[in-house]
Amino acid sequence: MGNDFYALWLDEGMNYSSALFADPADPKEGLAAAQIAKIDAALDRLGLRDGDRLLEIGCGWGALAARALDRAAIGYDGLTLSREQASWARGCLPADRAAIHLTDYRDADGCSDAIASIEMVEAVGQDYWPAYLEAIHRLLKPGGRAVVQYISIDDAIFERYAASADFIQAYIFPGGMLMSESRFRALAEQAGLSWQDRRGFGLDYATTLRLWRERFDAAVEEGRLPATFDERFVRLWRYYLMYCEGGFAGGGIDVAQVTLVKK
Repeated sequence: MGNDFYALWLDEGMNYSSALFADPADPKEGLAAAQIAKIDAALDRLGLRDGDRLLEIGCGWGALAARALDRAAIGYDGLTLSREQASWARGCLPADRAAIHLTDYRDADGCSDAIASIEMVEAVGQDYWPAYLEAIHRLLKPGGRAVVQYISIDDAIFERYAASADFIQAYIFPGGMLMSESRFRALAEQAGLSWQDRRGFGLDYATTLRLWRERFDAAVEEGRLPATFDERFVRLWRYYLMYCEGGFAGGGIDVAQVTLVKK
């Protein structure tokens, strides 16, 4: 699935992560504005100043980068494994201030003033959680701040969830795994990162998913979905969006932004 598919139902900034609404029960500001609010909340945690260098682990299509560069006179490095995302982001960002690297976070080098990582850790797999957090520590300057937006699962059901693959792991993100908050805290501390604070906004994700589903359904109804995506795929993708929406609405899973500081 390439850029054209995601552009059909994501916002104009191509954010494939939860938005942040003033009121998730009444999202009158719209999806695009709420995605910018999410990015601003993450950047506010970092406190970037002119001259800083920001690293993003899992840069997607470059929405956070574009906003960060607008807000301060900083330099930016983004990591991705997707050639399509890299091409899109490079086309949107000023080459003299931003660099997109087709590099695994484990192979990255350098030392940044701040790090952002938005809904990346879910994809790395349970075996690599320590390496992910160790990379954040290694790539940050002493005292540097990182913001991580991540999807969490309730501690009370983690063991049962981890014992077998659910629908998402089987059909959408093979190898992925959600962390519980207690595990994230413990692994962060072990990696030399001090957990500063947390803001959860799971109901906002339920609303984000509903809006994505409505946009996806409109694309299908209007015949804008490429012919390569058959009816079986349409049913699968719609079920995926509804399945996740129900999880966030019911409270079994949550999304949060946390601030980590290198000790």
